[in-house]
Amino acid sequence: MDVKSLYTFIAVVDHGSFAQAAEALDLSASAISVQMRGLEADVDMRLFDRSRRPPVLTQEGRDFIERAREVIAIWEDLSHSLRRDSNAGKLRIGAVHTAVSALLPAALRRLRESHPKLEMRLTTGLAHELDAALRAGMIDVALTTGTTEIAPGYVFNTISAQRLVVVAHASAKGEDFRQLLQSNPYVRFSRQARVGEMVERALELNGIQVHTVMEVDTQDGVLALVAAGLGVSVVPEHPKLQDPQFRVMPLGNPPPLRLLGLMFEPTSPRRRFCDLLCEELRKEAVAVGMPVPTITEDSAEPVK
Repeated sequence: MDVKSLYTFIAVVDHGSFAQAAEALDLSASAISVQMRGLEADVDMRLFDRSRRPPVLTQEGRDFIERAREVIAIWEDLSHSLRRDSNAGKLRIGAVHTAVSALLPAALRRLRESHPKLEMRLTTGLAHELDAALRAGMIDVALTTGTTEIAPGYVFNTISAQRLVVVAHASAKGEDFRQLLQSNPYVRFSRQARVGEMVERALELNGIQVHTVMEVDTQDGVLALVAAGLGVSVVPEHPKLQDPQFRVMPLGNPPPLRLLGLMFEPTSPRRRFCDLLCEELRKEAVAVGMPVPTITEDSAEPVK
């Protein structure tokens, strides 16, 4: 049982139906139903009589709503007391591997220096893994790749835009990005990663066929193989590519953009810390030459 489910339960009771609660919370009625079934399983009670339309509270449900309101009141008092110490708290962060090797370390260092009482825990994973962890409440915020759809109830604050570029060793043969890709062995970015899917689509749209000799699931691994002269690849822009041992060319004109941003619930009790992390990440993106793109809404535009 989590606080989010209790808030949803109270919303259903206050609004009188799953459908009206869904509209108020900007969720689907099916999402409300799933949360309520999960809550019933957690507390081992039948809270709703679903034989009636719309479902109504059972006697157990009527008893439970009062306890739910008490728990929420205590939770909100606790959250308020924690916010009085602006430096105290805990933030569980999930990040895609490419962000950990570029923007995140410097941003976390500055955040720790300015908020020494803030406990930060970091896990890494693929974008779809982080999405699932965020929905399950295992992390508070995900530094992840922009998607065509943002899950209802979440925001995506854009941090940076990275061009997809072809990277090769300085000795690789080829006059343009097509020749580099078609004349050399190809080191493929894992297709299980969202950026790997982007690369595959970009190659297909450009009509480029490659000869894959290796497939790697981290950008650091890809760059290490390219630096050893074992092949060429396509990756998002990265500060390490400024090394003179690499030849770097945009993948097309214009090249596709990979948007990187923070996804979290806007009503999260750790929203303030999410905003602070976002600010530090944007500073670092500017510092390394991957500035925030001009987007009028917090929801990222889909990568074309």
